[in-house]
Order: sequence, then C-alpha cells, then structure tokens
Amino acid sequence: EDVVCFPEYMEMWMHSARIEEFRVWLSRALNLASLDHLNLQLSVCGFSLQNDPDDNYVFRVSYTGCFNGFNVLTLNLVRRMNRFGSQHHSFTMKCPVMSVVQSREQIHCDPEYVQVIREIPYGNWDNELQWSLCLDDHLLVALEDASLIQMNIDVNVTDIRVQGRRREILRPVNEGEFLDLKLVRDRYAYSMEATCPKNASTADKTVLHILKRRMGLTRRGTYHNEALTLSDLSVIQTVTFTVHETSEFVTLSIPTAQILQTKLLQPFYRVDAVLTFRETNHKMHWTMESTLPCI
Repeated sequence: EDVVCFPEYMEMWMHSARIEEFRVWLSRALNLASLDHLNLQLSVCGFSLQNDPDDNYVFRVSYTGCFNGFNVLTLNLVRRMNRFGSQHHSFTMKCPVMSVVQSREQIHCDPEYVQVIREIPYGNWDNELQWSLCLDDHLLVALEDASLIQMNIDVNVTDIRVQGRRREILRPVNEGEFLDLKLVRDRYAYSMEATCPKNASTADKTVLHILKRRMGLTRRGTYHNEALTLSDLSVIQTVTFTVHETSEFVTLSIPTAQILQTKLLQPFYRVDAVLTFRETNHKMHWTMESTLPCI
C-alpha cells in the first residue's frame, strides 16, 4: 500500500478489492455495531475515506487522530477466504514528524497587478524533483517557464513570489477576481491561490474573501474536497469587523475608515488576519495589501 506524508496528516491508497476488510477493521476499532455509521465516526477520530478518480480509495489519518501514536498507525486486516478460514494482513502507516508547517500568505493587489508571497514548501521528497506551476488546474509549466502563463516568479532562501497582470491570470468570480494557482510536484500540491477584491475606495465597508484550505502540502488532485469550519479569526488592525463563511470562503467585512490610508494621493490598506479552522492543527496567517486607484 502507498503511504504519502503531509504536514498534518498521512494518506494511504487502497485498492477497491480491499475496502470491505478495511471497513470491518474500522468498525471493530471504533466499536461500531453497524457499518452504516462508519462515515459518521471517521471525522470524530481524525479519519476520512474518499474515492479516487479510479474508484479506489484514499484513507486519510490525522496525526492527532485515534490510535495514532508518534505518526504511526497499524491496520490489522482480516480477509475471509471461505467459511472455515481467513487470512490476516497487517499494514503500518508511518510518517516522519514535520516540524515546519507553512501557514503564511501575503497578497498584494493593485489595479493592474497581483502578487502572492508564500514560504517555500517543506517536505520529505526526492530533491531531484522540481516544482511546477499549475494555473486553472490545466496549464502546467516549469518555474523557469512561468512567462508562458504570463507570470513572473522569484525564489529566495525562504519565500516564493509570483506576480502577473490581473487581466491575464485572474478570473472573475462572485467574490472578486480569483487566482487559481498551485505549485505541484509529483503527488504534492501547494496553494498559491488568492482573491483580489473589487477596486473601490468609496464603499463604507471593505469586503475581503479568504479561500478556505490547508496551507501546507496537500495531495495533488481535486477528488478530495475537504470541508473546513472556522473556529476563530482575529484582525491586527481593528476589532471592528464581521465574518461570514461559505463552504469555500471566509468573508471578512471591515469599515473602510478603519483601515484606509493615503500616500501621495494613492489610497491603500493592509489587513493582517489570523484564522483557525477546527479541522487543522495550525493557524493560517493571511495578509492582504490593496492599492486602489488614485484619487
């Protein structure tokens, strides 16, 4: 079985032929009288079980979940061969401790450009593999070829910085203009996604949309759409704000007068927010700097 390690959880790919014996193990481990209640109990224990595009399964285990000690989980599966006998299989899911979790994102939007800065991804992989940029889930280029998708990229010791013209790389959504960008490498993906607000300095309230997602490495692919629930949010610049959330976004509404500044007739604002989701172990540090049209 194929175990892949991530900063907050580990995953194991499982062939569909094994799923019944696996479900039986889970029902016994969780003391369930019926398999019908299995999916209800998985999230409580930090587990999830999802189909992949080939109708096989991916089993996810949180490092803080049930029966998981020091990032190790042993599965003792029993396959019934006939009515008189069975075959035992034991699998161990094991991952090293990742002490560094990337949780910071800084976005700068002005009327012409968008820029996203994140920490360089960290993980346990083959260093010969190179990162690529994936735009809109179908345009894939090497970092050195970022200009092919109308982007500039700069990498230093700690951060990766991507920049491009808004009209060329953003697409309109209800929340504003969305940058659908990820770093990808082998089976890993790393979010560089961002939403630029609609340019307006005269509105009484500034509305910002923060995409819900895990900020560290995740599995590449879109089959696993994890629901995240906001448990806490704070803003450095003000305590006067309202919060609303959907399945995809946290919406932050702030009185514009609380954050708007002007320099050389150029209005701008900066908002630093810290978000906590119930399903994750680390806080999300999110910064939006927006430069508005000149007065």
